[in-house]
Amino acid sequence: MTIGIFTAMEKEARPFVSDGATVEKVGDFTFYRFRLGNCDAVLCCPPYVGEIAAAAATQQLISVYHSDVIFNFGVAGALTDGVALRDFVYVRDVIHYEMDTSVVDGEPVGRYACFDSSAVKTNEFLLNKALSAKVFPLARCASGNKFVDSAADKTQLRDEFGAEICDMESAGVLFTCNFNRVPCLIVKCISDSLIGGYGEYRLTAQDACKEFLRVATLISDEL
Repeated sequence: MTIGIFTAMEKEARPFVSDGATVEKVGDFTFYRFRLGNCDAVLCCPPYVGEIAAAAATQQLISVYHSDVIFNFGVAGALTDGVALRDFVYVRDVIHYEMDTSVVDGEPVGRYACFDSSAVKTNEFLLNKALSAKVFPLARCASGNKFVDSAADKTQLRDEFGAEICDMESAGVLFTCNFNRVPCLIVKCISDSLIGGYGEYRLTAQDACKEFLRVATLISDEL
């Protein structure tokens, strides 16, 4: 089995990349090949952040590297007081809150008509395997191309979409996986709290990434 891993930033990729990793370039994307537990793994770190880069990187992990499953490890912002700095969560479903075709088709904001609901679920089999390896809370992620800095904006996302966390890549990763019928697991660590913004993120994001490799190894051993 080949596990494709997507991280949006180099600091998120750093725990996975050792001296034994093979480095390859495809266009502007950097790929690292290595062993993860009993599985082959390939990690993609894109040239920039955001949903478009996340979707493109995920597609390459599937099309070029023939990944059987996709893991997304990354940091996220908290939208409630129920998740604290450096807490890990598994994403149970994702809403792309910037999607809005309501003036054309009357669909609610965040709704892709090709999916069953506005909140698109991650893969249940992988989620159960992850929970068997390590128990973390489940969360809904509001995903969009914006670093959400203010508590007011975070509260609005929570109230409008019922989300507990937010980020800038989960929709791109998950929706690309679903279009390709490839199972997807998303694991996030909280880098900024409900009342925290970029300043808090800047101080904690690097530290939040340190456990990614350990968690990924535990999960891979369940597959």
